[in-house]
Amino acid sequence: MVKLVFDFKDIKLYIAIYTIIILSFSIFFFNFTDFSHTSFKIAMIILLIVIGAISLIFYKYNIEKMHKVAFVIILLFGITMVFLTPITDASDEIEHFIRSDIVSTGQISTDYIAIPNSTENGYQTIATTIIFANATGMTVFDTNVDDSPINHTPDYFNSAFSQNPFYAYLAQAIGVFLAKLLDLNAIWMLWLSRLCNILLYATIIAFAIKKAPTFKLPLLIVAISPISILLAASNNTDGLFTALALLAFAYFLHFCENNNIEWKDLLIFFASIILCGLLKAPYLALSLLVFLIPNENFKDKRQNITSKVSIIAVLLLGLIWSGYATNELLHSWRGLHMSEKHVNSTEQLSYLFSNPIVFGDKIIRLFTELPIIIDRYFFFPDAGRVQFSKFFATIYSVFILAFSFLYPLEKKITKNNRIKGFLIAFLIYASVVFVQYLTWSSVGAAKITAGVYGRYFTPLIIFLPFIFGNTHTNYDKDKISFIALVIAMGITAGVMIMTLFIKY
Repeated sequence: MVKLVFDFKDIKLYIAIYTIIILSFSIFFFNFTDFSHTSFKIAMIILLIVIGAISLIFYKYNIEKMHKVAFVIILLFGITMVFLTPITDASDEIEHFIRSDIVSTGQISTDYIAIPNSTENGYQTIATTIIFANATGMTVFDTNVDDSPINHTPDYFNSAFSQNPFYAYLAQAIGVFLAKLLDLNAIWMLWLSRLCNILLYATIIAFAIKKAPTFKLPLLIVAISPISILLAASNNTDGLFTALALLAFAYFLHFCENNNIEWKDLLIFFASIILCGLLKAPYLALSLLVFLIPNENFKDKRQNITSKVSIIAVLLLGLIWSGYATNELLHSWRGLHMSEKHVNSTEQLSYLFSNPIVFGDKIIRLFTELPIIIDRYFFFPDAGRVQFSKFFATIYSVFILAFSFLYPLEKKITKNNRIKGFLIAFLIYASVVFVQYLTWSSVGAAKITAGVYGRYFTPLIIFLPFIFGNTHTNYDKDKISFIALVIAMGITAGVMIMTLFIKY
């Protein structure tokens, strides 16, 4: 009888496991009736295996420099996603792409104007972006619009995410501007804007992991989730929002381990929360993490009090911006939706407060409708892939929960801080859901999850190991780290393989 002994320190074993995961997804999604672009599909599968192997080898030899590992992995998978994702096929990407084009012209505020020879209003862009809008979901094999020169003729679109702050599109705008400046083919407007966005995302995440004294691997695992990479490698701003939220959490971890907090670090902490919160207002509540920092870690009483009082200013700023953003929502197809569906936040609040039983029901639904939100974590805008939402949501949920409970934490987290962390995470979760309920659901609607997608909660995943993490496990930390990274990359690659076989 032959006894097999696996050396879990051997990098070849982890590369083999990753390869098996890739091949398993490939077989699962393979369509035996469609052999189109076979060479391209085989090449992409080989590429995914290669970049996974490079990532694992780089991790082995740079395990003490996790920020460099994060930067490399995000760029390897992100750049692949940039070119693999079909034309403006990420969530709401065409609107984000048009806003990127507008910002590339130097417009900080987005003008909502009357469309010439029309009774409608919209936003001025160029003809190429509208051509791409009509080609949404197509690959470069399906259309020739990607080979065309950039068409600078003024054109108009009815929505451009004018409710978002302009800084969220600076990276993408640089890509669009470079494509125009270099007079490249039209497709490079899209590809370069995506490339600049994923580069910004990788840079912020790398900086966050470098700053964090602990939780480096959990931060990396969250950062390379499939949806995080997909959105960061598109024109969507959710990648930036996730990166800024994780940066704020990294600074919080730094404060917990540093007994001489610097003012500049506090400034970066609150700035990242504000920049994140202006994109997703409920995340301004990350400022409450200040209450989890040991009092003795502040330089003095003045710094301690100032930090806590600053929370009020942060929340007030968010409240003011939310009023502006809500009005800007009307300047799009969403305005018509709100009118037709009788969406009115004031009436919705009045309805809830005047019906305590109904309000109580909505609180209960925060728990009972959670499976719907988890299912929507992997949301794809086309019918071909949406059927696999539950499949990937189940796999990823099992993985992230197992990781959160089993990963050995470097530092003990007090029960008090775990409870506070849970309350902050739950507050953000509930706030996101209720904001959507107020601004998207019909007055009196029973369900509270209309318009709520799991990607809005990606940064909250980092709270799971913080709340449930194990500090008493006898498991080999290096072994768990390698296995977790292999599975995380494998699932991200799996989403890419799904796109490869369904869209190409």
